[in-house]
Amino acid sequence: MVRAIMMGAGVLFVAILLALGKEVRGMSEWMVTVKTEQPLRLAFLQFDASIPSDAKSAQVIADDGQMRPAQIVKGDEGKTSVVWLEAELPANVQRTYRIQVNPNPAQPKVVLTQDEKWVTVSANGQLFTRYYFTPEFAKPFCFPLVGPNGKVLTRGFPVEPREGETRDHPHHKGFWVAHGDVNGHDLWSERGKIVHRNFEALESGPLFGLLRARHDWLGSDGKKLCEAIQELRFTALPDMRILDLTQTFVATEGDVNFGDTKEGFVAIRIPDELTLSRGTGHILLSTGHRDRDAWGKRASWCLYYGTVGGEPVAIAFFDHKENRSFPNPWHVRDYGLFANGPFGRKDFGLPPEDVGRLAKGEELTLKYRIVLFSYHPTPEELNQMWTGFANPPSVKTASR
Repeated sequence: MVRAIMMGAGVLFVAILLALGKEVRGMSEWMVTVKTEQPLRLAFLQFDASIPSDAKSAQVIADDGQMRPAQIVKGDEGKTSVVWLEAELPANVQRTYRIQVNPNPAQPKVVLTQDEKWVTVSANGQLFTRYYFTPEFAKPFCFPLVGPNGKVLTRGFPVEPREGETRDHPHHKGFWVAHGDVNGHDLWSERGKIVHRNFEALESGPLFGLLRARHDWLGSDGKKLCEAIQELRFTALPDMRILDLTQTFVATEGDVNFGDTKEGFVAIRIPDELTLSRGTGHILLSTGHRDRDAWGKRASWCLYYGTVGGEPVAIAFFDHKENRSFPNPWHVRDYGLFANGPFGRKDFGLPPEDVGRLAKGEELTLKYRIVLFSYHPTPEELNQMWTGFANPPSVKTASR
């Protein structure tokens, strides 16, 4: 049986030492080092340097002789970075990497394809999810979420109803972002709308796929409340699939208040077969709270695990340390709602805290990670994954 372990706040210090950039058979090359204080897993390491603008692919080779999956990322104002994934690093180690970039494009493993109603995300030729964005729905959402073993980890209703499954809460669609009180308007229950305006990025890649979209949040009267920039990063590993969400709200129209309600903010509706009440599922928090006792408790991560189709599956949901009011309470239900957010207080028995207000022109960014497993991870693994996610590398370049 999985046993919870209280998580200590781990800190990862990454020192990037920039050697003299040199050309090696048309490739630019750097040596970098990484030093850790805490064990971590699933850490995306990022190297920013004077990378040639025509660079289209990267190789990252560690001092153990193994190549790490890596990708060129084009940022704002023409900045180019190399991002690679370190699956696991123990505490108190220093690791050296050799980074090479070249103008030849890499073969993408995570592919994004835009159709009329959705963007299909596939990993190694297999469906990961679809991002629905057309106005026939009251909000954009991802559906279905498919695990690395091909098991669907979201309820079908109301998008693709399956025989015999529950049909409550029709606003629970796959994986979504919404809130039940935005300046008094209920966008959680779809009495207002979240309207897709445009895509700012749709990128396939050898390590991850990237989707960035701009949304207008509208009240029940059709008036615009605010804007949101939603960035989703999709990564596929042999026994895991990772979905990273960065949601930035911009108070473009005036002051915005995300009210004190449990109805929000980032959510998944899991399939009946995985639920505590109707299926094989169990719930575990980083604090050790389990099953129905997990509801409303504040914790850094939450795990819903069980079997689907007779095979082990799990969904881990990570709250970020920079999110307002971290750690935030888990709105995780025995019937299959799996949600987290910083704005709800009173429904969870917490003292009032004015965390949802934005003055006109202000921005608010929130970050979450979802990991889909084809096995049941241990609390120790999940603690280390939280460290890899919430304590990202501090990248520094040394003087030449």
